Amino acid sequence: MNITILYGGTSTEHKISIQTGLAIAEAINGRYNLDMINLDSEIYHSPHLLLDTDLVFNALHGGDGENGSIQSFMDLHHIQYTGSGAKACKIAMDKNITKLIAKSVGIPTPNWVSLKRNVNNGMQLQDNNSLKFSYPYVVKPADEGSTFGLTIVREESELEDAISLAAEFGDEILIEEFIPGKEITVGILDNKPLPIIEIKPSHNLYDYDCKYTEGMSDYIVPAELSDSIERSLSEDALKIYKTIGCRHYARVDFRLNDEGQHYLLEINTLPGMTSTSLLPKAAIAAGLEFPDLIDTIIKIASINK
Repeated sequence: MNITILYGGTSTEHKISIQTGLAIAEAINGRYNLDMINLDSEIYHSPHLLLDTDLVFNALHGGDGENGSIQSFMDLHHIQYTGSGAKACKIAMDKNITKLIAKSVGIPTPNWVSLKRNVNNGMQLQDNNSLKFSYPYVVKPADEGSTFGLTIVREESELEDAISLAAEFGDEILIEEFIPGKEITVGILDNKPLPIIEIKPSHNLYDYDCKYTEGMSDYIVPAELSDSIERSLSEDALKIYKTIGCRHYARVDFRLNDEGQHYLLEINTLPGMTSTSLLPKAAIAAGLEFPDLIDTIIKIASINK
């Protein structure tokens, strides 16, 4: 079987995607014939680079790699690939739409309002109601990963700068209720939830530094939760995964308050896939080492187009 790893890209998560691509290549380690393509805009004019492969392992994060663009391109050219399809990726990349869908199917999510850039280049409130929650707020771009542009706002004087920062990363911004409590993530592999992870960042939120700097976070795998909370988290993670139409694998992020109530934050259709990333940690807890996880995804994607 010929596998092409698509990695790199032009998004803010370029460096993380390179780490993912290289880790996947190492995990494959002679099991398949391997090629690697560092994505740039030219790929759209050169579909022949992907036509001779049996399967593209999509190791991109953010931007065109995760918003449905490259998926639509590969669908158009009948190229088989790992990860969710174009429609699911486009929905999941937009946190505002994801939260609206979650709310519609009974999955709790923090209260929020949306700001959108108007024709005059300013940010305009999309929800005409006043904010129904008190400080602190979380201000973040609606379609960025790795917490780029995210700020916890604790008082009104900080709000304008937080909105300006988030606006550097996108045309839509969420102002979201901050949920005190635990950072929780649930991996999904082949329509089955993996062991739940509790993340203990050294900062108040699981930000970029805590995600990618060694020693800045501790991980409890599996998380120490009651059976009922574990079951409820897993059920809602799988529900949003299926409702959006994801496939192969994904990771669903939650906050869990002190009363045991969870709140959906987002779903990642192409989560980090190095040996130390969250979904691989969950897979290891389920007895699946990293090379076998990668092999499992390849086999799932080969069967389930």
